[in-house]
Amino acid sequence: MIIDITQLGAKPDGITFCEGAIQKAIDMCHEKGGGKVIVPAGVYLSRPIELKSNVTLYLEEGAILKASPHIEDYFKIGYYHNEWGDVTSFLFAMNQKNISIDGKGTIDLSGSSFMDFSQAFNIFDELQNLTPEQFEETECKPKHRPNQPIFFYNCENINLSGVSIIDSPCWTVCIHSSRYIKVNSIKIVNNLRVPNSDGIHLCSCENVMITNSFFVCGDDCVALSGITNWEKSCENVIVSNCIMQTRSAALRMGHLDSKIKNVIASNLVVLNSNRGIAIFANGKNGYVKHVTVSNVTMTTKIFAGTWWGKGEPIVIAAPEEGNLIEDITISNVKAFSENGIVIYGKNKNIKNVTLKDIDIYLSFGKNRPQFAKKIDLLPSECPDFPEYMRKIPWIFAKEVANLKLLNINYGYDLNSSNKNFDIEGLFENLTNCLFSNVVKSEKFVV
Repeated sequence: MIIDITQLGAKPDGITFCEGAIQKAIDMCHEKGGGKVIVPAGVYLSRPIELKSNVTLYLEEGAILKASPHIEDYFKIGYYHNEWGDVTSFLFAMNQKNISIDGKGTIDLSGSSFMDFSQAFNIFDELQNLTPEQFEETECKPKHRPNQPIFFYNCENINLSGVSIIDSPCWTVCIHSSRYIKVNSIKIVNNLRVPNSDGIHLCSCENVMITNSFFVCGDDCVALSGITNWEKSCENVIVSNCIMQTRSAALRMGHLDSKIKNVIASNLVVLNSNRGIAIFANGKNGYVKHVTVSNVTMTTKIFAGTWWGKGEPIVIAAPEEGNLIEDITISNVKAFSENGIVIYGKNKNIKNVTLKDIDIYLSFGKNRPQFAKKIDLLPSECPDFPEYMRKIPWIFAKEVANLKLLNINYGYDLNSSNKNFDIEGLFENLTNCLFSNVVKSEKFVV
């Protein structure tokens, strides 16, 4: 079946609620065995919609599907999230298969309606002394908000293609305990001040491809975790050919007791972000293993506020006992950063890490004096940064076994106005390591 929602009474005026017509079209296609629901050009205001098996929601060019800006229009969909509690969503599917969101249109999640941009999310010591420019970097304060705007649970064969998704109030596309997921050529553009506005967050999913996409997010652009099922691994994931900007990490793998394995990431451009690549196991029995990252260009910096990430291009951290990170290879990276690489373990629980063909150039950022006093290992305890006003080591590695540093070029960024700081690497308690062709650049680069 092919159904145009205007044939069922949807009005493209941006004023009339259209969820009745949209849901009816989805239900009709589903009951007939499958089909395509067409959203033609225009603005369609809607309350929450349930997606169903074998149905494609197709947004034509010029179509805007706009989520209600009123929190009272959202309801509990029947799923309890370990971090967010009762889930409230705009588009959602549970226990379905063969679902697509496709086309050249836009899904507007109305996130700004749920924010107070005049207040910072957290109270912190430096808040009263921020310049107006710095305040605009901080996390804004959310009011009551939908917490999983586009949500899938226990679904199979999910396809997201072509669409733009804008202005999310929280995790944007949230996929849990699902398999066979393909995301291609989408745009997710959120307000950078909105906390928790991840782009795509995969919890305990398997067999995933995320390609040719563009992200601007107030939290991780792509996150892999096990938050909703700590025992089930998130595995077999490819992320490639993406452009990313974030106030957290462009690509995060692991969180607390999450179990992550078999990840390939390649051909990424990371712009003006808190962090590039983040690999974490910081619960009681989490792990991340078998990861390959290659061909990444990034610019990372320190932003005012309480964001996770302090300008590090790469962080590999397992600061608690009982966790494991192993078999990690990161190669062909060019980084312009306001902090160095951090590899921080406990009792050698980080093993077999190779950094190869890395160029890293460091600068002293304007926010460093206020916001880089500690090594950021959140949500674990953050130790003091050693001489943070005089040293920005290109790498700080601690409690690591079998670390290989091959063909590394490190130096000062030409654009840094302050070059009176030490950039030599710091190493503590390493075993069985190999360093080859690690060279300090005598030439500044652009």
